[in-house]
Parts: sequence; structure tokens; C-alpha cells
Amino acid sequence: MWSDDAGPIQSRAVRVNGSTGSRLLWTRLRGLRGELILGALATVVQQAAMLALPWCVQRALDRGITARSVHGTVTWVVPTLLVAVAFMLGGIGGLWWSGRAAARVAHGLRASIVARVAAFDRPALARYGHGDLAMRATRDVDLVRLWVQSLAIWVRIVVTVVVVLPAFALLDPLLLVIGVVTIPLVALANAYFPGRFDAANTGLSEAFGARADAVDDLLSASAAVRGLGGESALVRRHHDRSAALTDHTMATARVSASWTAVPPAVPRLAIAAGLASGGTAALHGDLTVGGLVAFTSWMTTLTLAVTIAVDLLSSRGQARVAAARIAEILDTPVSDDDPVDAETPPAGGALVARGVTAVRAGRRVLGPVDLHVAPGEFVAVTGPTGSGKTTLARVLCRLEDPATGVVSLGGVDLRRVTRVELAGRIGLVPQRPLILAGTVADNLRVGRAVEFSALRAACEVAAVDEFVASLPDGFDTALGERGATVSGGQGQRLALARGLIGRPGVLILDDVTAAVDAATEATILARLRAWAPEVALVVISHRPSVLAVADRVIRLGTDGTPTAQDGAAGPAGAAADPAEGTGDDHIVGVGGVSG
Repeated sequence: MWSDDAGPIQSRAVRVNGSTGSRLLWTRLRGLRGELILGALATVVQQAAMLALPWCVQRALDRGITARSVHGTVTWVVPTLLVAVAFMLGGIGGLWWSGRAAARVAHGLRASIVARVAAFDRPALARYGHGDLAMRATRDVDLVRLWVQSLAIWVRIVVTVVVVLPAFALLDPLLLVIGVVTIPLVALANAYFPGRFDAANTGLSEAFGARADAVDDLLSASAAVRGLGGESALVRRHHDRSAALTDHTMATARVSASWTAVPPAVPRLAIAAGLASGGTAALHGDLTVGGLVAFTSWMTTLTLAVTIAVDLLSSRGQARVAAARIAEILDTPVSDDDPVDAETPPAGGALVARGVTAVRAGRRVLGPVDLHVAPGEFVAVTGPTGSGKTTLARVLCRLEDPATGVVSLGGVDLRRVTRVELAGRIGLVPQRPLILAGTVADNLRVGRAVEFSALRAACEVAAVDEFVASLPDGFDTALGERGATVSGGQGQRLALARGLIGRPGVLILDDVTAAVDAATEATILARLRAWAPEVALVVISHRPSVLAVADRVIRLGTDGTPTAQDGAAGPAGAAADPAEGTGDDHIVGVGGVSG
């Protein structure tokens, strides 16, 4: 009755600080003392009941069950039934509380990882690959969860050793000696073979690879070297590597056969020795038949406990390494951590960038760029591929900080604003939107509490309302993984609707109409201006139809610097703040009025 989760799980080596992982583990456990204590107590009850069953059987055989003795049989059947009920209830409680604690630890770690990664700037993200981050949030967290669950298994192991060895001594001192000697033998047998099998299997894999290379050379190069007499050399190399492969296969088979036979044989030999010793004692009247039956059950339980303990010890460092990898994420410094004395930008403030630049691998890829977008103004940014348009969008919403220069909202430096506040004030719809596996409503809400009427209004502005209405279950229709069931244009419009929810004061759209037709694009732009006339709108696009309706157009060159700005009489009809435009050649007011 042992959990399958007790088995070892392989982990790839990483250079992390193990003590940091240990601190993270114990810090998380300190907040779960209640669940862990209740789980441990329930597990003690379960294992004590399990070990009491052989004792009940012993008493029933030796004192209760005799020919035609109904009273004696019932006398021991009832206690045995009660012990079985206690075993069941203890097992349920132990699994419930330990599983609850493990799930809470895993949930807390994943939430912390997601929150921290969400705050990463580009230098922080550059330290990790996407796959690595996913592994830390899934596999590493699962290793920690399994470790927390294994704490209950350790309780069962300790209870088994503490109860069984004294029980052996009470039965017969020689049985205690057999039990004590068996423990290290079982441990050695289970610890010896895994390493040898891994080494043999590694050699076998390398031999398979070498033989495959020889076969490939023999088939592909034999015709080319046949006239040179090299074909026989290729054949000999193939035979040599095939012989080596056979040797590795046989070596691996021998280790596997020994591993399969030896560890299970040790406890059985111990039971045989116990039966021989106990049988002799029974012949002399020093041990009962029920005692021999109890010894057999207890010895089986003891050897199983030792086997599982060896597995747990062999994987003891995996949770610590996994926790250290998680701690590395949580301790990664980022430049956009919330300031202690954060400021809140005033409502209706302009988005202003002054002399911002961006650097990649020591090379400047953007700027210096100056930009002023007032509430209600529509500014378009265009330029060739690689001119830094998307980089500018990231800088404007502070997904990354500029190498030089300042971006402010309402006169407040974005670095002085908390991330939560900034996310509500500046919205970014990226060029390649992510569609999550879930319903349409899930993709629009992304965890936010949003009324259904707000979802419909945002979809109407994004011109995706008709598409949603055509779906079998409307907003409750499940979308495929990463938007597999929607087209590029539909995905862009859903992402736009997601960005509109919450009505941010500044909205940055990175080429979000690239995959829609001209008529739909015109509808979206018109509805955007009508739906939120006071929103400062920055649209990155290369399409002439978008540039034509913008109040101003900023054109970036191949080196990421502005080459020109075009002014047009736009709907906003307001001029830029003169105080913010003084001395800035690249800031042009609405309608072409120079700041």
C-alpha cells in the first residue's frame, strides 16, 4: 500500500545553489504546518493500523480460531475489521492533507514564477529560453510537489522501522538479528544496480550510434571507394562495431537480469531464514504459528519500506535542485521592479518620449526618437523591416527600458510607475498576438473580471463581433491551442478586442491590421476613434490606408532614427502642449503645427 509517487525521477544537472533551493523549500513549508501535521498524524494512524493487522491475525490464529469456536472467531474478526477501517480512514486523511499541502506549494510556486516572469525586461528574458522557463514552471514545480508528497511516505517508513524491529524482538531475539541484517542488504541491493544499469545503457546507446554510422558509410560510400579497395575496410568496420554492439547488449542484459533477480531475492531469503529460525523456535515451544505468520508480513513490509527509502534517498537532491532553479527565476534582478515611492500619472496625460534609444548586442537599433502623443491623437509609426518599430512600441509601454532617454506619461517617468498601474494606463497589442487554449471569453478576459457587455463592445469595435456570433457557442466556443482554429486576421482582431477592454488611456497597436482586408481595416480605425475619442493612439503600420488617416506619421529609417514626420488634419484638432514641445524638432502638433 505504498504510493507510486515514491519512485525516483531523473533530473538533468544544473549549476545552481542547492542551499538556495533548500531555503525556498522550507520557507514554503513553514506556511503549511497545519496540513503537514494533520497529514503526518493521519499517516501514522494508517501505518500503525497496517502493522497491527498481522498482530490481529497472530492473536486470532493462536488464541481465537479453534474448531467450532464461533465466539473466539468473532472476538478477533471485529478488532481486525476496526483496524482495517482505521487503516482506510488514515490513508484517506494522509493522502488528502499531504496532497493538499503539495498542491498549495505547487500552485504558489507557479504563481510566483508567472508573476516574476511577467516583470522580466529584455535582459532578464535573455538569460532564459522559453523552453527553459516552461520547464521550470512545470517539471521543476512537479518535482517539488512530489517531494512534498513524499514527506508522508517518510512518516510511514519511520513508523515501520520503529514498530517492526521491537515486534521482532518480542517474537524472538534471533528474528530481530535477521531483520537488522536484512536492512543494509536490501538497501545495498537496491542502490547498487541503478548506477551500473545507467552506465551499461549509456554504452549501449553509444554502440548503437557507432554501428549506425558504420551502416550509413557502408551503404552510401561503398560505391565511391570500391575502385580504391576501400569497400572491405568499410565492411570490417561494420563487423567490428556490430561485435561491439553485441558485447554491450549482453552486458546490459546481464545487469538488467541481475537487477531484476537480486533485490527481490534478498527479502525472500530473509523470510526463509526467519522461517527456519522461527520454525526451530516453534518446535521448542518458544514461538507460535501465528508469530511466524506475523513475522512474514512484517518482514515484507520492512523490506518494502527500505526499498522505497533507498529510492527516495537516491532522488533526494532532485527537489532541491528543482527548487534552486525556481529560486533562480524568483531572484533574477529586473530593472522594472516597482519603486518604493511610486507615482501615479494624472488622468488624460500625454505620452512623451525624449531622446529614447535601444541597444542590441552593443549596436544601437533605435533612435534617438522624440515622440509626443496627446489624448485623442492618432500617431502612426512606419518604416522598413528592422527599423526598430516594434522596439519603440516595447519602450513606450515599458516592456523594456530605453538605453538612453526618458518616456513619461502625464509628466511622470514610466520608471516611477508601478507595473500594475502602468498595465492599466498603457495597452499594447503586439504584432503576433497569442491566442490561448480556452474559450473566446477566456481569451478576452485573461483572468480579469469583465462584464459580458464590455466583451461585446470591445469585439464590436475590433470588428470581430460577427465572427464571434457565427461560432457554435459564441463567446463560450473553445479555441484551439495558440489559435489553431482562427485565421490570422481573426486572431489579430481578438487580440485588439482584448487590448480595448479596460479602456487604457494610451493604446499602442503593432501592425494589428496587417492580416485584414482594407474595408475591415477602415471600419476598425473609424470605430476606434469614435469609441474612445480621448485615447492617445499609436499605430505601427506600413499600410498607406492607415498612414492616410493618422494625425501624424513618424517615419523611421533603416538605422532606427526618424527620417521625417508628416502632419495631417486629423479628427483630434488639438495642438501639442507648447511646454513639452519646446526645442524638439521631431514633435509636431496635430494638423502639422510645429511644437
